[in-house]
Amino acid sequence: MRKMVIFGYSKTGREIAKLLEDEDIDLTIIDENPMLVSDANEDGFFGRYSSFKDDKLLSEVGIGKDVEVLFCVSDIDSMNLFITLSARNMDSNIKILTKIVRKEDEKKMILAGANRTISPHEVGAIKAYRIIQKPKVSRVLDQLSRLKNKISITEIEIPKGSSLDGVYLNEAKIVKESNLIFLGILDKELGEKFIFFSKGINHKLDGGDILVAIGNRRDIRTFEKQI
Repeated sequence: MRKMVIFGYSKTGREIAKLLEDEDIDLTIIDENPMLVSDANEDGFFGRYSSFKDDKLLSEVGIGKDVEVLFCVSDIDSMNLFITLSARNMDSNIKILTKIVRKEDEKKMILAGANRTISPHEVGAIKAYRIIQKPKVSRVLDQLSRLKNKISITEIEIPKGSSLDGVYLNEAKIVKESNLIFLGILDKELGEKFIFFSKGINHKLDGGDILVAIGNRRDIRTFEKQI
């Protein structure tokens, strides 16, 4: 069984935990906020409290021993930096994915020891999950996102009362006519479960659901205005 740790039960941390829930993974969630630790436990995960003042807890949860992947996704940048530095100092082989808020912080986190960075402004938890579970696909999509025509991978939330609210996917003309490639959807009613459109499911879209798409940034902005 693969062993992974999430530091910070932020929105991104919660989404990653839910994406990993059905996998054969020994998952531990750690936060310095006792209320968030309680939330993690209530959500069915193994949550632990830590003040992050030393490396003792890192060692206790398996950093430097058998933890394969570490997600540093606290909402506090300085905390993510500290944990990334500490974990990399303890284990040269562990895979570390660290959350950044600003693009300019990416180099700093990489120098601190992160293998990759994830941004809530991109695909967030889905990107983190893809990097871990589908590394080859991740590399291909990352290459796409760097093309000169500025192709991006993005999340688009369906506004309540919009033209897509309550419409089935196969009946959504605006989706079919768009220049975007839609990968899937995060369904709020299913606990934010990610559904790949490639499975051929005629899924009902609702306000608050999040579409995940690839396309030119201009086309993305156009689609967002249309809905």
